[in-house]
Amino acid sequence: MALLNSDALLDILSKKGLITQKQRQFITLEKGKQRQKLLKQFGADRKFDKSYPDLVDVIVSLKLDMGDNKDTPLDEDAIMLAVSQSCGLPFKKLDPLNLDIDIVTKTIPKNFAIGHLLLPFNFKNGILEVAIYHPDNKTVLKDIEQANQVTIKPYLTPKSDIKKILSEFFGFQRSISAAEDQFSGPSLGSSVDIGNLEQFVKISSAKEISSSDQHIKSAVNHLFNYALDQTASDIHVEPKRSNCMIRFRIDGALHTIYNLPKAVHSAIVARIKFLARLDIAEKRRPQDGRIKLSLSGGKEAEIRVSTVPVAFGEKVVMRILDPDVIFQDLDVLGFSQRDRIVYNSFIQSPHGIVLVTGPTGSGKSTTLYSTLEKIATPERNIVTIEDPVEMVHEAFNQISVQPLIDVTFSTILRNILRQDPDVIMIGEIRDLDTASHAVQAAMTGHLVFSTLHTNDAVSSIVRLRDLGLEPFLISSTLLGALAQRLVRTICPDCAESFDIKGSELIKLGFPVSEKEIYTLSRGKGCRKCRGTGYKGRCAIFEIFPLSEKMKTMISGGEAVDEIRRLAIREGMTTLREDAWHKVQAGKTTYEEAMRVTAE
Repeated sequence: MALLNSDALLDILSKKGLITQKQRQFITLEKGKQRQKLLKQFGADRKFDKSYPDLVDVIVSLKLDMGDNKDTPLDEDAIMLAVSQSCGLPFKKLDPLNLDIDIVTKTIPKNFAIGHLLLPFNFKNGILEVAIYHPDNKTVLKDIEQANQVTIKPYLTPKSDIKKILSEFFGFQRSISAAEDQFSGPSLGSSVDIGNLEQFVKISSAKEISSSDQHIKSAVNHLFNYALDQTASDIHVEPKRSNCMIRFRIDGALHTIYNLPKAVHSAIVARIKFLARLDIAEKRRPQDGRIKLSLSGGKEAEIRVSTVPVAFGEKVVMRILDPDVIFQDLDVLGFSQRDRIVYNSFIQSPHGIVLVTGPTGSGKSTTLYSTLEKIATPERNIVTIEDPVEMVHEAFNQISVQPLIDVTFSTILRNILRQDPDVIMIGEIRDLDTASHAVQAAMTGHLVFSTLHTNDAVSSIVRLRDLGLEPFLISSTLLGALAQRLVRTICPDCAESFDIKGSELIKLGFPVSEKEIYTLSRGKGCRKCRGTGYKGRCAIFEIFPLSEKMKTMISGGEAVDEIRRLAIREGMTTLREDAWHKVQAGKTTYEEAMRVTAE
């Protein structure tokens, strides 16, 4: 423990070039005063970490630059990486998504792990891999080896990671274990709930877990906090034959987070339904609701809740709606210069229909909400019809569709024109009735935004025809259509360049020269992107404005392929071409562009 609280640490940092001689002198002069300051501010941390604040804490709190590099801060990760290299120990940046909660919480007693800042994370072939903070704490590791009859393989890990994971995992495990022990009957663990498949008669009754039980409250709160911390877009609570699976969708991909005892599944679902003001007793029908969360810093997030009965119980999916993601400046969404000008002409028009197309999860809501926020002024009455309302905004008058009482898109549109709207946003055009009312609104001087589920922008013409709209109505009211997808962006912390032949790219369908060599980017994979090479997502667009020639073609019933060819001749960038532009700009990879734009 002495190393991380001595001048030997400063020697390591100086040798590695992480601090200059001037910075070392500054640390030596200020460390005593800074320790006292940290003790006053965060003295409670000593209950968790008896060595707090050590020299690492002091250096991090001083917020120094990394040596002569003024653009890079000297953080805990950099310090511990230098220490690990000096001590000959491998460095490990822990990813909570890759940890087994049972190994973390059931291998080493909680108080021992917390007291010595140890975190077991993998066990295989008699070798227990343990993340440690103190590189000179060899006696403790030998005690663990003797007590558990295993071989310890230590990894050096930042203290903040170990403390955070131990706190979260032990807290969550305690809540789940307490709920399971308290409420599961002797035969519940081996029983299977298949009530949605056939009648199942239990001979021994099992006590229902109350949704108001404190352990369940803590577990559900942890799920919300953990999902927000991992920037998840969706939380899946899935009942299986003998367990309850928790999965998060992060950057478009699902990750299994926990496998919980089946005994706690109904209680977790009941708690979520209670928070979303759903009928807890109704388990046979799908239900929709919403939860509003208060975040640190005064921010709020909304969670859209959907429940549906499946084979082994009720499945819950929660969509996390972050205002910072939903409402963005149009200039940062990913429009090219040409597409931004065209789209700007759409939203500045006094009347007409603008369609945003794409599959579920392609970012249509973000584009529409950001657009409405952009054009919202006190002089404009903006009315939205949504199923359901995704994000509440004070500048909009938002109406939620309620089919059970015959409040549908078409029935609302029949009456909405009496509300003197300037701009109308329709969640989705699903039938001829809704499409006809949208056209009527556009023809009477209103700007209408809506969505369609089509593969590309030009196909929206075919979709409207299929719904039964007359071609002349489409050509006279439609301003244009926008198709979009989301591609994963390259992690900036591990991006690298590589060369690829144009001939290889042509085979994949990219508009390139066969003889040229192209320098592109990709992510090698690092601890910050969980080894994927990607971090975050951005949109690719295909914007299709209606020229006079196109209107004539649509009115004449021309084939959609002919209209698409004319649109390309007039300057339309296809989804594949826009994806290629973002590949050239180093924002994403050609593999990701292929995956998203595959026909």
